[in-house]
Amino acid sequence: MFVGNLAFVVSAAVDVVVLCGAVVWGVPRGRVGVALAVAAGVLAAKGLVLLRLGLDVPFGVMHVAWLDLVVVVPLAGLVALALRPGAAPVRAGALAACCLAPVGVYASFVEPERLVLERAEVPLAPERAGERPLRVGVIADLQCEEVGQHEREAVQRLMEERPDLILLAGDYHQGSAAKLAEQLPALRELLGRLDAPGGVYAVHGDTEDADKARRVMAGTGVRLLVDQIAHVRVGDRRLAIGGIERSYWNGAARATVAALERPRGRADVRLLLTHRPDAVELLSGARVDLTVAGHTHGGQLQLPLVGPLTTASGVPDDVAAGGLHEVAGHRIYVSRGVGVERGQAPRVRLGAVPEVSLITLR
Repeated sequence: MFVGNLAFVVSAAVDVVVLCGAVVWGVPRGRVGVALAVAAGVLAAKGLVLLRLGLDVPFGVMHVAWLDLVVVVPLAGLVALALRPGAAPVRAGALAACCLAPVGVYASFVEPERLVLERAEVPLAPERAGERPLRVGVIADLQCEEVGQHEREAVQRLMEERPDLILLAGDYHQGSAAKLAEQLPALRELLGRLDAPGGVYAVHGDTEDADKARRVMAGTGVRLLVDQIAHVRVGDRRLAIGGIERSYWNGAARATVAALERPRGRADVRLLLTHRPDAVELLSGARVDLTVAGHTHGGQLQLPLVGPLTTASGVPDDVAAGGLHEVAGHRIYVSRGVGVERGQAPRVRLGAVPEVSLITLR
């Protein structure tokens, strides 16, 4: 069975031996290409063994690939430089390989701990204009195993903005049942700090079902919406907030979205809260003013000119990358979230800085 971080360490150690051995054999003989091809075959065979032992797809595979990219390949590059290769392409490749190491350090230890406040403005139809703008705070994907300073800073940063309404887009705790029981007081204390005149509303995500979410929210003042619509007044504004389950394709979720769109009248503001941004495809008319979602983490790894490498979503990559967008005529805000994917996934963020969000409806 594939067991925890030790298995990834052993995997990386094997890859170091194989790849560095290939470099030691191939560089002096001028047969680097042949050596690397043989090494790639050996590593592919090792990968098949890991899959048989329980390596997760895709997150475990990503973890192995990440360690190879930022640890194994740079070490092989250092070995190649130590052998003083004469061929310019080999030297250039070795130098480029070494440069991957600082990228790995930043993406593994620096960016996941950063936190920014993202702002967006959504213009409303004139008939829904109020005496003043409506400020909506958003937190998504805390996804912590233990509540720490990073999570507390996220809540504090949002509360400093004094939003009129707060929306939580799912994925609050990712860990074992025993760890959840240990962390429940801290989670409830954290979420209990959230307060706004219009209330705090949440949906559940992929790391918890509705029952687990209710357990986390108990006593916090956060209202969990599971295929439900909440009606609230903030100042002179009337709002309808529809919150749907993570399985947005189910009949109950579809019925909730239809009920949110159906009532006549153009004076109330209507918001759809969902964990997965794909739910925007359920909207048939233009009566919902904004959909708010999380789930994608902005891809966690975004490359210049390429964008997110994977988003676990069917929406366009630029939408899943985060921020305010329009999909088929419907406005949607996708939060990059606060935390990172856990389990067998690599703990990395690159080009997808953790965020809390403040959306101003004007």
